[in-house]
Amino acid sequence: MASTTGTSTDVPGIPHIHLLCMQERFSDAFEAARQKHTLSPSITRNITVHNHPLSKLPSTVRFDTIVSPANSYGRLDGAFDDAISHALAPTDDYYALTRAAQRRLYEQWRGFAPPGSCTLVHIPDDFHARSRNVWGARRVALCPTMRVPDDARWDREIVYECVWSLLCAVDNHNRAVRAAGGGDDDDDDDRDEIRSILMTPLGTGIGAITPERWASQAVLALKHFHDACANPDKWSAIGWTEAEYYADEVEKTWKEGRDEGKTGSVIDYLKSR
Repeated sequence: MASTTGTSTDVPGIPHIHLLCMQERFSDAFEAARQKHTLSPSITRNITVHNHPLSKLPSTVRFDTIVSPANSYGRLDGAFDDAISHALAPTDDYYALTRAAQRRLYEQWRGFAPPGSCTLVHIPDDFHARSRNVWGARRVALCPTMRVPDDARWDREIVYECVWSLLCAVDNHNRAVRAAGGGDDDDDDDRDEIRSILMTPLGTGIGAITPERWASQAVLALKHFHDACANPDKWSAIGWTEAEYYADEVEKTWKEGRDEGKTGSVIDYLKSR
């Protein structure tokens, strides 16, 4: 994986990803999943792993969007969300970023973002001079892995859904920017492409999702999304055979080797009619 601090990306639809893993067991799990699921080298080259807490991440690392593995109500005051608020909110107003996030959630979701969704939140410009934001972050991507802090293991594919929604939100934003004639150097946040993001393992704290499940689902979401961008004809008219193939790949991440054969597939149902 890349070891640079740059923000360039040569993978259509996927930004440069800074993967922040405080513990090496998460970066090791990601590397194992990358190999197991044969993640494209073009994607791997655009992933930089950092084994630090956010507070120790050097200012030479640049990203314009940071991912919050938030709750559905946009409260940024616990676990990694607490670190985000300490870094990006004004030093004299810890809850300012939470208020900005909740205003955006109310605008888009009436205050409740379903787990597995992604909402882009602009960091107010007047925060920057009053915060510890040394990385150039301009947005928070709210990707709730749970309604409220709780065990998330019951939601077996939540990591895949969050990463897929994140990639879609970034891709949709960038396509809208290009359609409007904006670019990388535009001062208007809505006319500035998202070139790089920082994210952590999702749902692995209070959510209790294992490093292996998180890593495999994150890798598969990247792999499938890349395939979707590269093959629009297939993905815009996908059939049951292809759909079951992708679904089975994700399902294996939570079956964890158990022999739990399906009681009946969609294809079997259709053949029986």
